[in-house]
Amino acid sequence: MPKIIRDEEIYQAVMQVVSERGYAGATTKQMAEAANVSEVTLFRKYHNKLQLIKQAIAALVAQTDFEAATQYTCDITADLLRVVQAYQDSAVKHGQLIFIMLSELPRYPELVDLLDIPFEIYTSIGNLFAKYQSEGILRQEHPLHAVAALLGPLMYSAMLSGALPGHSIPPLNLENHVAVFLEGRRGER
Repeated sequence: MPKIIRDEEIYQAVMQVVSERGYAGATTKQMAEAANVSEVTLFRKYHNKLQLIKQAIAALVAQTDFEAATQYTCDITADLLRVVQAYQDSAVKHGQLIFIMLSELPRYPELVDLLDIPFEIYTSIGNLFAKYQSEGILRQEHPLHAVAALLGPLMYSAMLSGALPGHSIPPLNLENHVAVFLEGRRGER
């Protein structure tokens, strides 16, 4: 009886190996061993390392449901709290993988395609900001700059936690973070 290959298990193994070894240091052999499958199976199913990692990142994003997190509801506080909660949940689970991909991008330009999905999320959050800006609830600035200001502290905390695993870095109080963000960016309405 052939072994059932579960993509989710393979994706978890891929994320673990790449997070530990980086893109260049991670081999498909190591990924296969971590997933408890043969390397040939990985090549048959995913074709190459880059494609496998791209599919793993797509699965990671699908788990978080950023589409729901970026829905406009007329309640900016609730909307932004939902965005930062989804981002923090994702960063805690898989942030190290994205940071490694970003750091290795200058040496491996083929990785740029891996950032398409995270950039789509970033853009959808920017679209949410643009809606509130058009209503005068948020001040006018480039929406992607506002996204960076909202998510930047979360990214920094996640990076430090990943880089310094032995140190206790307290999580941000998300309600307070959103309140402070909004205090400095309220529109004239």
